[in-house]
Amino acid sequence: MSSRFDRWLGVRFRLHPLFVLLLLLSAATGRFLEIVTLFGIVLIHEIGHAAMAKQLGWRVREVLLTPFGGVAVTDEDGSMPAREEALVAIAGPAMNLAMIGFAYAMTAAGVWTHAWTSYFAQANLTLMLFNLAPILPLDGGKLLRVAVGYALPFYKTLKATTFWSLIASAALVGVASTRLGEGAMTSAAVIGAFLLYANWYEYRTAPYRFTRFLLGRAARVRQWTMRGAKEHPIFVEPEDTLQSVSRLLRRERLHRFVVATRAGRVLAVVPEERWAPRYATEEQNRAVTELFM
Repeated sequence: MSSRFDRWLGVRFRLHPLFVLLLLLSAATGRFLEIVTLFGIVLIHEIGHAAMAKQLGWRVREVLLTPFGGVAVTDEDGSMPAREEALVAIAGPAMNLAMIGFAYAMTAAGVWTHAWTSYFAQANLTLMLFNLAPILPLDGGKLLRVAVGYALPFYKTLKATTFWSLIASAALVGVASTRLGEGAMTSAAVIGAFLLYANWYEYRTAPYRFTRFLLGRAARVRQWTMRGAKEHPIFVEPEDTLQSVSRLLRRERLHRFVVATRAGRVLAVVPEERWAPRYATEEQNRAVTELFM
């Protein structure tokens, strides 16, 4: 069970068991100062994510802190604009850059020693670069999901990025396991195993994440329609179900649906505004012709 401590910015922060174990081991080996520094860096990194999410109006329920970063649990995951998700993802690494700048400013002012600044900056740089790796649930993985979402329907985006993250995590575990005698490789194997588990869970829960996307779709469609956004056509057949059609949606596009036979005869053109309220309802398995013709 994860340790829990006070709410900051209205967000509950929790410590992953790996982090608690690392704290205890560090205390036992006399490296408590280093692990407390790591804890502070990770905490400030995650406060950056939470502060940006709050600034954008997201509802952040909790942040789980791990030795290499954190995982924010929000009610808006997948239902908000891709630009906002990218800003929230970048906010954490931006805090690491700010801390590096702060360290060198403290050195220039004669407050910190060069040795401590070097250690502090290196710790921040290492954590930042690792978090920018294109593997979920790291910040780089979230940025990858945003980028892929511009090229693929959101349903395929979830499947593709999670599958890639599973493969990358398994590869990290495999490579690190061949060199377990080395301290860095042992840590890499543990982190890889955690990422592998996280992505297996992510893969299994992808349908729920997609449903959350559909639940927030109607509101975004109304906004786009009111702004007169360009509609992008999706061609569907009369016997297609609403569920299969919803899996063709692009995250950042407003659509109109062209219902046509295989012979090419157009039967109807339906704006997405009419479809969106039905996406996540019990009508998902009904055919297009039953609903809109």
